[in-house]
Amino acid sequence: MSTTLSPDHVIAELKTRWGDGVITDPTELEYFGTDVYSQGKPLLAVLRPTSAEQIAAAVAELTAAGVTLIARGGGMSYTGGYLATRQPTVLIDTGGLDKVVEINVQDAYVVVEAGVTWEALQKALQAKGVRTPYFGPMSGSHATVGGALSQGSVFHGSARYGSSADSVLGLEVVTANGEILRTGSAASGNATPFFRWHGPDLTGVFLGDCGLLGIKVRASLRLLPRHSHIDYLSWQFERADQLMDAMGALARAGLASEIAAFDPSLSQIRMRRASLSSDVKSLGNVIKKGGLMQGLKLVTKGRDFLDPDLFTLHITLEGDSEGEISARVAAARKAVAAFGKEVENSVPKVMAANPFAAKNAMLGSAGERWAPIHGIVPHSRSTDLFNALQELFAAEKAVMDEHGLFIGTLMTTVGAQATLIEPCIYWPDSHNAFHVRTVDPEHRAKIGCPGENLPARAATDALKRKIADTMRAHGAASFQIGKFYTYREGRDPAALAMLDAIKQQLDPKGLMNPGVLGR
Repeated sequence: MSTTLSPDHVIAELKTRWGDGVITDPTELEYFGTDVYSQGKPLLAVLRPTSAEQIAAAVAELTAAGVTLIARGGGMSYTGGYLATRQPTVLIDTGGLDKVVEINVQDAYVVVEAGVTWEALQKALQAKGVRTPYFGPMSGSHATVGGALSQGSVFHGSARYGSSADSVLGLEVVTANGEILRTGSAASGNATPFFRWHGPDLTGVFLGDCGLLGIKVRASLRLLPRHSHIDYLSWQFERADQLMDAMGALARAGLASEIAAFDPSLSQIRMRRASLSSDVKSLGNVIKKGGLMQGLKLVTKGRDFLDPDLFTLHITLEGDSEGEISARVAAARKAVAAFGKEVENSVPKVMAANPFAAKNAMLGSAGERWAPIHGIVPHSRSTDLFNALQELFAAEKAVMDEHGLFIGTLMTTVGAQATLIEPCIYWPDSHNAFHVRTVDPEHRAKIGCPGENLPARAATDALKRKIADTMRAHGAASFQIGKFYTYREGRDPAALAMLDAIKQQLDPKGLMNPGVLGR
């Protein structure tokens, strides 16, 4: 006679032990089953554990009952990364794993639980005078360490130090049978999590896996001293190729910690969304960080100096002395001088003063929905990809005009080798459960909420796929592969066979986040 419990029975047993840590309320299930862009199949339950051991025990019970499992961090995905494709599915909300476990300044590492947000981590590290090399996406007030490591992530620190994965030393991962697997030096038994390499790089297998191979519960990250000197520069460019050449020159030289560029359309969207001179929070943070004169200068200059028909580039530079920062500024100006015109640096100052202020940016200035699609290419292909995308948008103009779609493009660099190009589609449509819970209520009330617009939504779906296909045709890589970007198509068969073998070893029933990475 079988002793395997039914999924409902397992949930009931867990609810007896965990109480409010097991969520079955339909309204809550709808929220947790929705991301920035879309909604998955209905969830059986949401678990909110507070320890790795709780997760391990629950995973063992649920997979024995044949339940599909998905981990969720801060929920900032827009590629279906944590949306259910099967039933029954239980979502594990890692937000309760929110402890900074160890800050080891002497050995230059920090150990954190997976549910710690990037904003919370940087606040904890600031008191010690250190930081992680990559220190979070613009959504870092909500985005978690575990989510960024599972999905892949860039922005703060990425131009100089690479992506989220480049700051990782080791991981603890709960596999489908409930075991806790350790990688890096901590897997050696009596060693601390201070070093990534000791034999094959098993840590790398789990970075960017979108939760396919297990649930990250703890990570060890590199530390470096906080830079004591910071400066900012901005330029404008008439053409995309000039912008791309400037970004490539800065990236190869390793001069900037953050690089953000906007095409004219995105610059205009940003101007409509908020005026620097009227944004009280931005002004207050600039004054706090740079002094009263910086704040007064910001009010005086605002954004009026920017030509809305030009491309703009904004960078943050860091150094450890006045001499170093002056040298970096001079080198950056020299690298870009042949391509663009320097302008007032108000924009990067505000971005640095409010590094994790992006949650309201997931809606347009009139409440439009937002869908970013990105591709990462070598600098030598960046202009070609940008131009190919413009040709696509021109070909789709009639459809876009019919449904009220418009596009602005963000660009940045990742380390010395890569340019990231991210067109963002905005379209009029109703807000979903994630927007309602996440975006500030006052902001939503101010911008309004369009009515449901299924034709525009379908047009956006189709355009997203065409953008992704264009990027793939140009050899682009992607973060946040989730259930949107292609992964298996055209990939080396031997590499796929190895990944499939690892998946079979760790999750023979295929219950961990099915659908991601094309599985």
